[in-house]
Amino acid sequence: MTFLLSLTACSLLPKEEQVLAPPLVEPATVEYDVAEVQSGAIIKRLTGTANFIPVSSENLFYQQSGGRLDMIHVSESDSVKKGDTLIEIDSGNIKDDIQQLEIDFQKADLRVQQLVEQKSDKYSIEIAKLDKQGLGLRLSQLREQLAASKIVAPMDGIVTFVTDRKIGETVEAFESIVRVADTTKLQLLYSAINTGVLDEIVVGMTVNVSMEGKQMQGGEVVQTPEDIPEDVAATDSDLYDSSILIRVDLESTEIEVGQNAEIEVVIAKKEDTLLIPKNGLRTSGARNYVQILVDNTKREVDIETGIISTTQVEVLKGLDEGDKVILK
Repeated sequence: MTFLLSLTACSLLPKEEQVLAPPLVEPATVEYDVAEVQSGAIIKRLTGTANFIPVSSENLFYQQSGGRLDMIHVSESDSVKKGDTLIEIDSGNIKDDIQQLEIDFQKADLRVQQLVEQKSDKYSIEIAKLDKQGLGLRLSQLREQLAASKIVAPMDGIVTFVTDRKIGETVEAFESIVRVADTTKLQLLYSAINTGVLDEIVVGMTVNVSMEGKQMQGGEVVQTPEDIPEDVAATDSDLYDSSILIRVDLESTEIEVGQNAEIEVVIAKKEDTLLIPKNGLRTSGARNYVQILVDNTKREVDIETGIISTTQVEVLKGLDEGDKVILK
């Protein structure tokens, strides 16, 4: 009886369910944007738009102290001819003095003629001649003072600066009052927003210059921020610290101040070298490296770079042709 109860009790227990194993999930494949290391040519160049400006200009001033502005005949950007009167300084009574001396000089001359015709003694004639000579010297000095009170254009050109002093105000000796630029000799000025692009530009580099698609001759860098003369820097240091000057052969071309031209300076170039896209290069401090893909595994490799253009990087060490570089 006991045996039968035991069997019956076992049959009343619920049947245990089988535990299933979770399905296997394959990892997602990571896709990278890659580019192969290739062999080719690289060129690093500076391109942009430059403006024609005068090669030289001259600061003009009054050489004596205590002068007062009498007349200003020009404004900035005015065109002038050599000899044009630009500024007049009050000369006081010099004009009246000159007129009186001219009369006295004529009288002295007549006195000499009179004594000679009268056959006066040689001493009287000699004294009269000396009196005339003295008046002549004084007259020359006053005429020079009058001429100095007028500031005239030393060349054909344009006015690039006029003093902001008002009529009647005192002008100090050798104070710049007006500046005239020579428009017969022009050069190109290229100014960079990012001055770092000029670091590799040196005097003597060839510049390709074109206007409206026409190539010009003789383009050459003649000044960089490293070669600014002190007198030039003093006129506008902010401008010249971020600019280069370019000489161009203009003998057979009519150009006006302010016109534009397209420039190209080839800074460096190399044939048959290993190249990667610029967006494959990574940096950390002084370290240059790339991420490459090897058997679907990402690895970091330090590299030595050469020329870096706007789109490409020359690789001197660290990679081989065909390596797959992961792009950023």
